[in-house]
Amino acid sequence: MSDFDDIFDKDEVTLYLDDDTELRCDVIGIFPGPDDREYIAVTPQEWDGDGDPDVYLYRFYENPEDENDIRLDDIETDEEFEAASKAYDDFLADEYLLDADDEEE
Repeated sequence: MSDFDDIFDKDEVTLYLDDDTELRCDVIGIFPGPDDREYIAVTPQEWDGDGDPDVYLYRFYENPEDENDIRLDDIETDEEFEAASKAYDDFLADEYLLDADDEEE
């Protein structure tokens, strides 16, 4: 499981990896996925600029009664990861890409 710091204030998270290292990441977005679950996509802040940056996907839980009660969990099966990856691709298309009709306006 991963922890975070001030996800909504800074749009960044700190992941605490299995070897006890910390990895500071920027939040790309929180998006709906399969089975009414929410997911979060993050990318490490330290990137050398070569190729595409790494993107990490996690299950995202927020307690509706306490906005400070947030949890990121690992995706444990290949099937769920593939479904979450598709949901991420759909999220990117909806959030960041213009379709042909939008470009003409």
